[in-house]
Amino acid sequence: MSDTNRELPEHLTDNVSSKNYVFRHPNLFRRKSVVFSYARGQDREGVKKKAISYTLKMNEALGPIPHLSPEGRMSSRNRSGIVRVHPNRNRATRNGLTYYSWVAHWKGCPQHGGVSWPCLTHTDEGAFVLAVVTLEMRTTSRPKVLEEYRKIVNTPKYKKILSQRPKIPIEAYWSDQPPRDASDH
Repeated sequence: MSDTNRELPEHLTDNVSSKNYVFRHPNLFRRKSVVFSYARGQDREGVKKKAISYTLKMNEALGPIPHLSPEGRMSSRNRSGIVRVHPNRNRATRNGLTYYSWVAHWKGCPQHGGVSWPCLTHTDEGAFVLAVVTLEMRTTSRPKVLEEYRKIVNTPKYKKILSQRPKIPIEAYWSDQPPRDASDH
């Protein structure tokens, strides 16, 4: 909800009930605010000019507001080395075996759980690279991803992707937790 007739610059508000102007900017000193009061007989127009001047200088100095989307941000729990690519394991109900895969998931992905690449079929390294390529292409079309994968095998791009992969085998990601059953999905 933006006010099209706003006379004050961005990040400055007029708090009429408290008789002050308040400057708030997300990049300012841990989100603190600066208050310009026109209470107790202060000249409102003079305070307004000071507040506007300060706000214009600070908006330029502090720069644009950072994007709030988590897309592309590395979390502290990320152990795969690439944002939106993560390992997965399931226990098959039919035979009780544990299966591992690498999954690519992005904002707006049409598949709820992301696009999974099994390590049994593509090896641990191959599944990781396929997940990264899937994420780059942002497609759920497996034939297109496999075609791109065949083009980059044993190239510098392939080696660069693998360099971002953790050095531990995928089975070592879960040292203490039992795997999920396939029926849990």
